[in-house]
Amino acid sequence: MDDGRIKPASYDTPIDLQVQRRLADIGRLVSLPQTTIRLLSLLSEENTSFKDLQTVVESDPALTAKLISLSNSPIYAPREPVSTIQRAIAIIGFNELETLALGVGLSETFDFRNAPENFDSQALWTHCLAVSWISRELAQITGAVESSEAMIGGLLHELGILILISKFPVHFQQIMDLINSGMSLRQAEVTLSLRHEVIGYHLARNWALPEIFQKTILFHHDPDSAGNFQIIASIVALADNLAHKCGYDIKLESLEINLPPILQLLNMPVEKLHSFIKMVVENMPKVERLWTQIISTAVQPPPKTASLTSLMT
Repeated sequence: MDDGRIKPASYDTPIDLQVQRRLADIGRLVSLPQTTIRLLSLLSEENTSFKDLQTVVESDPALTAKLISLSNSPIYAPREPVSTIQRAIAIIGFNELETLALGVGLSETFDFRNAPENFDSQALWTHCLAVSWISRELAQITGAVESSEAMIGGLLHELGILILISKFPVHFQQIMDLINSGMSLRQAEVTLSLRHEVIGYHLARNWALPEIFQKTILFHHDPDSAGNFQIIASIVALADNLAHKCGYDIKLESLEINLPPILQLLNMPVEKLHSFIKMVVENMPKVERLWTQIISTAVQPPPKTASLTSLMT
């Protein structure tokens, strides 16, 4: 008997037939750039050298230009101008190179020129980068999962929204219309059979991304259902929640999470969470400058509504 509640997502949650049919073709025809895939593979290996990374970066002029520009930015303030890829990699570090590679790769893959006029696509990029950074920091302080995996999971968690906006703008406009009529994002998606986490999961599977990312995308709003990947899904869910509360949100949904079991799973006392939140609030402004460089456009400051007190409640 239907109790009227919105059910958790799962592999077989139905999605719009037109979208479902096109996803298989999109998975074959649209993919992350090979440079991004090769870089991520190298960065996941322990014995990767600067020379290995340099060879891959040099094969992609756009990424090369972005890397040199970033390493010369005020964020790093090098004593002398950086003109070589090897020095640029040394300055920004492997973690930031991962973020840069994925950020550039996603921006090349998803074209937002057809996005609804009333949707802030730049805010979506910034939100994904914020969740990625917070996920990585959570993984580092808890030791629960590899920080690199948490970072990538955080960056890809809204893959379904990215594909809806870029490849199904009419469907996404229908979602926006229902939201503007008073529905929540979740209610609108269920009404139209367009659950973004399910769509993102199917695309990730068509791309043959590792299962850890497929399941993180699918269960980032319902980590209790993620099975063997509950920990990373919980980290991304918490990071998603904190990014929203810090003002790095996409203005479509109000996220609530069941915090106590997540903190217990991560072995993270409330006091440690409070210290982490303080660190996030203090570091967000300077980290945001890095994101601004990555997405190439000026990111507007987030609403100054979040405070330490509100984040800790």
